[in-house]
Amino acid sequence: MTSRLEGRRVLVTHADRYIGPPIVDLFKKEGAEIVADETDYANADAVRDVVERSGRIDVLVANFAGPHRLMPVTNMLTDVTGFRDEDFQSYLDELVWPLLWFVRATLPQMIERGAGKIVGCTSATPMRAIPGLNIYSAARGAQNAFVQTVGAEVAAKGVQFNALGPAHIENNMYYTDEMLSNEDVREQFVSQIPASRLGVGADAAALALALATEASDFLAGQVIPISGGWTT
Repeated sequence: MTSRLEGRRVLVTHADRYIGPPIVDLFKKEGAEIVADETDYANADAVRDVVERSGRIDVLVANFAGPHRLMPVTNMLTDVTGFRDEDFQSYLDELVWPLLWFVRATLPQMIERGAGKIVGCTSATPMRAIPGLNIYSAARGAQNAFVQTVGAEVAAKGVQFNALGPAHIENNMYYTDEMLSNEDVREQFVSQIPASRLGVGADAAALALALATEASDFLAGQVIPISGGWTT
């Protein structure tokens, strides 16, 4: 390893979910001091407490997975004429609001230092229509729009805020081992991907690493899809 994060303190939210585990693993190997938070983020006060306990944050990895009860991805499909209001509210509560709260709570110390990285783990889903993923795509789209706008706002202050947008990446929430053990289901997904395979957590973590280091110094408000060409 190259120790690209040596001496940097990294807060990873929902560290036990979605892209969190492979990011924690890779960032530790690269020398980061990791604060791997696994709590739920019910309100802005809870988020503020996490940020205050973390102290100095050089890199915030804002990784949010959404409600367990709606996983995996094959359970998330819904007709637009019959989706449940409480399901969309759950996506807002667990995907959108926590992102806004963590960025708001973390930015002041980064702006004061004139340096910092915020890496969002959002989704490439809003970049290509998937019938049935209407309310999920809407919530992830809100995340992506927030990244783009705030990333542009803070660029001049020495803070880089960008995101990776995974799609078709094996993980413990959306593309689970249990779901993918069905070969028909796996093949259905793989058939849509130009790379002819599903991605793995290490693929996404490598992009997150780039966004957490000097490699992203000239990026501002970018949401970069990592999907094996699915969004092309």
